[in-house]
Amino acid sequence: MAARMNLGLGCPLLDALPHRHLPGEGETRVVELDITDDIRGPGGSVHGGILCSLVDCAAASAIAYASGRLVATSAFSINMLSAARVGPLRTTATPLRVTQSHGVAEVHVHDTGKDDRLVATALVTLTFLSGEAFERRTV
Repeated sequence: MAARMNLGLGCPLLDALPHRHLPGEGETRVVELDITDDIRGPGGSVHGGILCSLVDCAAASAIAYASGRLVATSAFSINMLSAARVGPLRTTATPLRVTQSHGVAEVHVHDTGKDDRLVATALVTLTFLSGEAFERRTV
């Protein structure tokens, strides 16, 4: 396996989560997130909002990589299939379509520590940003 990429999740709050970007095949992007008590909800599984943020970040990474352009999420549909409890969570995002104005990614989330159980599936649509539509954050 190739070396891990040291990339963030898109903002300081999410970047503080214990995560890593792993090489995927082709244009598929892989993001892993360790499960800690800080991200568990009252029932002991990963909070749904954290799971949605992870999916969003992985999809944006896949479409930005496939297109070479900056993106913003414009539509998001997720199906939560199982509780995420053990971890790490492995999120794979694969571009399905990239046009002049937007891209669509399919995302799968697996709880690798629980027999690679499928936790969620999602479709995320991202719109491309023009140079005038955003301000790049300096890190």
